[in-house]
Amino acid sequence: MTKSKKISFKSLILLTLEVILSKYTPMALAQNTRSVRFPKPLAGCTEIREVSTGDKILRKTIKYGDQNTNFTIPITQPFSSYIVRLIPENSGNYSVSVNLQYSNSNIATVFAKSQYYTRYKLFDQRFHSPVIMQPAQINLNIKGSNNDVYNLSVLACQ
Repeated sequence: MTKSKKISFKSLILLTLEVILSKYTPMALAQNTRSVRFPKPLAGCTEIREVSTGDKILRKTIKYGDQNTNFTIPITQPFSSYIVRLIPENSGNYSVSVNLQYSNSNIATVFAKSQYYTRYKLFDQRFHSPVIMQPAQINLNIKGSNNDVYNLSVLACQ
């Protein structure tokens, strides 16, 4: 006859918590994230750099409801259009505003829309400057739920 071992209620709860929490270790979370890749830029287009980091592709987390991100447009060549590319890592409602900022301090909002975005589905939108001047920067303001993560890239096209 085998002896059965009694487990206290407290031990059972602790064991259950240990099993649940083991799924949320940094290693486990890293394994659950999917690597996001943007398609190669279209012919005649180049990825432009974000102002503060110099990066061409950003992975951002929404804090306090919104995020502003600025991309610098190189003055070495003329561009006729710009493409904003966004890949959310969380499905949900996002508000996206795209503002072209000019060297004379004028700003033109070329896109402002709230809509549902699907996780890992590419959103890309082409814009043209509403005036003859080439903008100096592109500002993106993205609002969503706190801790939502998205990936962002901007192309300048000739």
